[in-house]
Amino acid sequence: MTSKSNLIEAINLRHTVRRYKPTEIDFDNRKFILERVNKLNSSYNLMMRAVFDDDSALSLLGKFVLSKNARNFIVLAGKDNQQEQLGYCAADLMLYIQTLGLNSWFVGGTYNRQKLENKYHEPVWGIVVLGYGLDSGKKHACKSLNQVSVSDNDVEWYKKGVVAALKAPTALNKQNFKFILANGVVELEVKESSYAKLELGILRYFFELASGKKIEKKIV
Repeated sequence: MTSKSNLIEAINLRHTVRRYKPTEIDFDNRKFILERVNKLNSSYNLMMRAVFDDDSALSLLGKFVLSKNARNFIVLAGKDNQQEQLGYCAADLMLYIQTLGLNSWFVGGTYNRQKLENKYHEPVWGIVVLGYGLDSGKKHACKSLNQVSVSDNDVEWYKKGVVAALKAPTALNKQNFKFILANGVVELEVKESSYAKLELGILRYFFELASGKKIEKKIV
């Protein structure tokens, strides 16, 4: 069973990976991933799906230019007002996948949305590609703590949360967000975009996991 400490460790180990080995995901890991997806769907009333051995999820650009052997993915499906929850659960799944010895890639734009929605008859807001990476990826360029944070109290738990959030995937790695700590209350602001609500959920998960504290206010 994956512990909280395993997931926190995965924050530092996980990097975006777009190129994968042709190796099929083994039976046990498929089972673990399906169980995790089903548990999250039940907890948050979502419609996510884990799909294996299928290369139809990406657009032509994503399939032939940006990636290699991207044949396994999780469909982030749910209602429009569930996008934040989908981002939150996608973050959990990406870190969980890392603890299984797999790699992942959060895709918010270069996936085949129309094809997936026609196939599953549900609104789709993104996908998480997964598999055995040709490498482990590399650290993405990060803004500094001061560029994404304003605080009236130099507490360690808050720093841990923001540093973790800086390691989370965001659309085009723009990191258009800001954390604010005032009078003990944490606020997260994400710049409006087509991915903003998903990013809000992803960032919230990373921050709350690492800090052990809840974000009280959220603004898009």
